[in-house]
Amino acid sequence: MSNFRYSICEPANPKIIEQGKIDAAAIVTIFDTFPWKQYLEETERLKEVYFSPSIQFENLSNKNGITVSAIGKPDKYEFYIFYKRPKTKKTWFGLSSKLDHNYMSELWNQNENQTTEILKALADNNLSFLEEKFSR
Repeated sequence: MSNFRYSICEPANPKIIEQGKIDAAAIVTIFDTFPWKQYLEETERLKEVYFSPSIQFENLSNKNGITVSAIGKPDKYEFYIFYKRPKTKKTWFGLSSKLDHNYMSELWNQNENQTTEILKALADNNLSFLEEKFSR
């Protein structure tokens, strides 16, 4: 199994909090137990919000990563998902190409089941599924 690192962003904290290394099997559990509703309630009370509540997982071997952020009200929220990976981009009207090590794509309006499916794909290193999902 691949080793991952993960970090979190809290609404009231201006710094990203590194949580260390985890095994791929822990990714979905961390997502399921993350206090999304509590952080969204806190966001409504804050005068200054630094981040939407977020968690990020990165595969240490290939640098592919997923960031999940919650947006909305504590009783009704959705997830925005960002997928970072190396990707070759065409330049000069397709005559040249360049590797972008931090290419980013996003999906909006995702529910808990859709997000879990994407996180499972990251944990399983199912890169073809992720590429298809984020290239629509």
